[in-house]
Amino acid sequence: MAAPLKPGNWYYVITGASGAGKSTLIAALRELGYATVPETANTILREQRKLGGTLLPATDRKAFMQAVFERSVADFERAATYAGPVFFDRAIPEWLRFLGWKQAACQQALAKYRYAAKVFVAQPWAEIYQRDDERVHHFDQAVASYPPTVSAYTDAGYQVCSLPQQPVAERVTFVLNEVAADAGRHGS
Repeated sequence: MAAPLKPGNWYYVITGASGAGKSTLIAALRELGYATVPETANTILREQRKLGGTLLPATDRKAFMQAVFERSVADFERAATYAGPVFFDRAIPEWLRFLGWKQAACQQALAKYRYAAKVFVAQPWAEIYQRDDERVHHFDQAVASYPPTVSAYTDAGYQVCSLPQQPVAERVTFVLNEVAADAGRHGS
């Protein structure tokens, strides 16, 4: 029998292209009773706009990304109090690329804050892409940001698992089947 999993082994990241259904999938998992963590950058943006704050990427990108990283660390640590798998809408590996840290500091952070080896990735999906108050860029920008987002995880040693471009119910089933398969492989 395999050794029990550490908490981070149950921290599943859902990432990928902007507007590809990640947050909708996270919401569906939350509705089923699973622990979820919303996208940190969007959470901070909403808070700053509500408060009339200036911690925004347009005013001070480095300070904003530092705040995103720090909040992501707090979310990671808080997740240890949750039972079962936890689903994160984006995570630390992709935020690190914006901080301008030296390689050693990034490697230390990547080693300390490890998620499940499998990262779920939503590919650009033109049919469902919509602009709104938070997603102001065009679809071509979502497509362009996809490769560096995925490489943040593959470069950090994670296995990418592409989500099917299907309705959210089918995506939920796909993710939960993958998580169950992981649990079976680890004897949990």
